Amino acid sequence: VTLAAITDAPQARMIADHAGCTLAESPDPAGALGKGIAAARGDLIFVLRAGFAPEAGFIEEVSDLYERDQARTPAATLMRAQAETWASRLVPALCPVEGVIARRGDINATATKLAALPRGQRAVVLRTRLRRVV
Repeated sequence: VTLAAITDAPQARMIADHAGCTLAESPDPAGALGKGIAAARGDLIFVLRAGFAPEAGFIEEVSDLYERDQARTPAATLMRAQAETWASRLVPALCPVEGVIARRGDINATATKLAALPRGQRAVVLRTRLRRVV
């Protein structure tokens, strides 16, 4: 698993190491993402914006999604932040995308926004949200 952190938080390296991930650092988000993809050993890449963590139920939901029928496995999965405003509570699609799971070949490494990482593929949005931890 590779964590391409898009942050300058000083604890990001410690968190990535504790999680068994590789932290890819670069002054620009696209550079960090490119380094993270290059360092990844597997085909499935999980990119999470630093400062966010999945809510309970994340592992089960992702396992159900990716371990069932391989022909129906999505090309990409988007993870949105928890609703923080009344508008985003009413319209959950307003919550920003702060995490992506995608296959290496389906990632647009030059994207500058997480929602644009999947290459033209229709992505599934997880029910599990990401909570702010910083």
